[in-house]
Amino acid sequence: MLSVSKSINQYKSIFILGLITLGSFAVSNPAKAATFESKSWTTDAEFISILNKGDFKELFVAEGRIGNNSLNTGERELKINGDVQQGAPVSIQDDFVWGNGNLWDFTLEYTGSKVNYTLGGKLLSSMDFNGSASDIFLRTTATTNSTMTLSNLLFNNEEMKNSQGQVISNVSSVGTSSRDIDYLQISDITSPFTITGKAAMSWTATQPMRSNLAFQIKVGNSPKKSVPEPGTLGAVFAVGIIGTVATKRKKVAKIGLA
Repeated sequence: MLSVSKSINQYKSIFILGLITLGSFAVSNPAKAATFESKSWTTDAEFISILNKGDFKELFVAEGRIGNNSLNTGERELKINGDVQQGAPVSIQDDFVWGNGNLWDFTLEYTGSKVNYTLGGKLLSSMDFNGSASDIFLRTTATTNSTMTLSNLLFNNEEMKNSQGQVISNVSSVGTSSRDIDYLQISDITSPFTITGKAAMSWTATQPMRSNLAFQIKVGNSPKKSVPEPGTLGAVFAVGIIGTVATKRKKVAKIGLA
């Protein structure tokens, strides 16, 4: 009877140790709420710099571009592709008629293994990408006499607020005498996630072409900020239990030989 009680107490100790191990990771890596920051960048140089330094790695990019503003297959207006810096091919694309100043609903959903990108009733889906994501960069660009705007932005159906509590509901580029580029960063995210909003392209002179009027939603990871996934924590828990059991068995064996 004493042996049974001792065994039960040993396994209780093992379970408690496992919980402590799991808890220590939870404390050191607490879940964070997403953060939002409008960048002061005026060119793509800063973004390219963080790519080159390895501070951010693109997983996939959802894009809307003026193209030729028609259903002519010669110019794509919508697409999903992989890491552009690595020369990844376009995963899926479609044509779209933007019009001048028309406001279109869009949604970008990522499940961790599937991308669903909807704009103006058109759906592009891809299962070419999988894994976690930690950051998103929304980029808009507009050439002279044009405007690119993403408005009414919601992340996981919630208002996006900066560290001062100010609502960030849009990111836009206004080209006056020269090209304008703007960035908004969403950090500390987890999958799955959904971004919704409205997109509009407008111009007052000659219609821009190709990527001179466009936006990208760049989803990826900042390796230096990565934290263990729940599966990793579970593995640590299991290893802790196995190690403790092995130690207990060795002790019992030594006692038996004594």
